[in-house]
Amino acid sequence: MLKYNSQDFMTLISNITGCKFCHYNGDQSVLEEYEKTQCLLPQIQTMMRKDELSKLCSLIEERTFYRVLDEFGIVMLIFSFMGDIWISSPFIRKEWNRDKMERILASAAIKASMLPSLELYYTSLPLLSSTRMMKLIMALINSYSPMEEEFDFVPLDGGMIGEMKQNRIIDQDADYSFVYRRYDIENRFLRMIKEGNIDELNASMKDMIDFSQYNDSTLFTGLYRKNISSGMSVLRTLARKAAEDAGVSVITIDIITQRAVQKIDSEIRQSEIINITKEMITELTEEVRKVNQLFVGISPSISRCINHIRLHYPDNITLDDLCSISSMSKANLTRRFQKETGTTISTYIRNARCHHAVALLEEGVLTIKEIAGYVGYPDYNYFSKVFRSYAGVSPLEYRRQHMKKK
Repeated sequence: MLKYNSQDFMTLISNITGCKFCHYNGDQSVLEEYEKTQCLLPQIQTMMRKDELSKLCSLIEERTFYRVLDEFGIVMLIFSFMGDIWISSPFIRKEWNRDKMERILASAAIKASMLPSLELYYTSLPLLSSTRMMKLIMALINSYSPMEEEFDFVPLDGGMIGEMKQNRIIDQDADYSFVYRRYDIENRFLRMIKEGNIDELNASMKDMIDFSQYNDSTLFTGLYRKNISSGMSVLRTLARKAAEDAGVSVITIDIITQRAVQKIDSEIRQSEIINITKEMITELTEEVRKVNQLFVGISPSISRCINHIRLHYPDNITLDDLCSISSMSKANLTRRFQKETGTTISTYIRNARCHHAVALLEEGVLTIKEIAGYVGYPDYNYFSKVFRSYAGVSPLEYRRQHMKKK
């Protein structure tokens, strides 16, 4: 039987569950730090706030697991053992769902510009099973207290209080011709990403990842298949830099990368790690293709402005903001932007907002007022006027004509 020590227990529980835990014994600064470091949107993630956590901790009973689930599907696990309260860092049970998150933000009157931050936050969390975590914790508790009874389980949903076959590696002497060939194949791989060439990408990835060990086995089996985790990590890094060089926003790259890494962190099968890496590289290449189409004939300075508008369209984007981003004067920026894009800055921002509103109107889940606020128009009447100038009909009429059948 192990002798209980809170620091040792915290180390063990974090290691066996794959999720960090904090130790609370009445020190409010612990809860204050938890809210500061773990809570993104206090108005929605109420149970991660210091005041609500303190209230919950005061109601915690012995021999009970409390699973807190917020609107985003983000989970915390809380329990008491040996007089101490243990609170897990947030984790998730399901992968990112953009449509669901948009509906939650819009319903809470939070602008769409918050969505990239939410996705970065969400995809940084570990993908875990709360049921498995509780079983592991119970096994650890029994190591300290063999006679401890099974814990009860209280779900607090909504945040409310109440194949592995080893690859055979063949050691052979290296040949310099293999080195040159490796770099040729890697350069082709990078070129396909930078060009946004989806059609040729799969063939180049096959050369990079799935090269047969009966054909130049020294070339890739020792580089990418000898250690799948590090090999795929190299490929992901190469792909990220290629996408960045091609002009894809680093925020978009980080979102795609973190989503893939999150899946990989919960996966042990080599074949699936390879598949997830392939999916990520394909998604990055698709983003390059979109950028190439969007920015054809567009200078780097105006491209930076367009990227900023695409990421922050619901916000109050000022001409001063864009001048700072483009390093151009107001007069020069206004003239160059219209010449290169064929439209004014204000019309471009309007089109970006209304383009997103169209998709939400067709989906038919959110109210028109919620959509208006979400895309950057808190005044519903003004949104209706602007949308009519964009689509030729009012938002209500557009919904009647185009709403998807359920």
